[in-house]
Amino acid sequence: MLDILFEDDALLFINKPAGVVVQQRVHHPEEPHLHAEVLRHTFPAYLMQRLDRGTSGVMFFSKRADLNARLTRQFERKRIRKRYLAICEGSLVERQTIDAPLARVGAITFAVREGGRPAITHVHPLHATACGSLLDIGLETGRTHQIRVHLSAIGHPLAGDWLYGTRNAPRPMLHAAEIELTHPSTNEPLRVVAPLPEDFLEEARRRGIVIGPESLGVRRSRSYTDSGGA
Repeated sequence: MLDILFEDDALLFINKPAGVVVQQRVHHPEEPHLHAEVLRHTFPAYLMQRLDRGTSGVMFFSKRADLNARLTRQFERKRIRKRYLAICEGSLVERQTIDAPLARVGAITFAVREGGRPAITHVHPLHATACGSLLDIGLETGRTHQIRVHLSAIGHPLAGDWLYGTRNAPRPMLHAAEIELTHPSTNEPLRVVAPLPEDFLEEARRRGIVIGPESLGVRRSRSYTDSGGA
């Protein structure tokens, strides 16, 4: 069953659970995927962004083809703000911007490589222990595996990231916490927040990480629109 955070006649925002594939995979046509479930709820539904299978959190679909170009322009002009929360390995205490190009180096893997596609990640540590750190992350670019590769490159891979780190958590501890954009139909600001899932909270507790109220988010009803700037 879909966990709907916001819905109107133009947009649908859902809280994606970890472990769910967003789109049908070519070599796994029978595997359940999120887009199919969304299409059963509303048709049409145009996927406007993607999250990795192991990532939880907010993502959205357009319900009107005539608005897709406006949304695409917002992406291109970097006017859609996405905020992530992550638990990484080790004690990371300094705020930093990782500006390092990414290139494909395997069938499903990427790495920092000269000549790769530009990628910029802003990292703001919220709480650090010897066992791990809670990070607030913003992106200027949206490359595949960007957060995962950049954190691994600085020696602080995501907890549970078997591809770029180690299998020491149930899944890669990455959560898409919120999205802010301009509603393509009303031109009003829209902010949608996905609360942290229990597995993320449990992993934080296990590592002694304190998660403050500013990180937890507030569940939005399906009719909620935030016209403020906070």
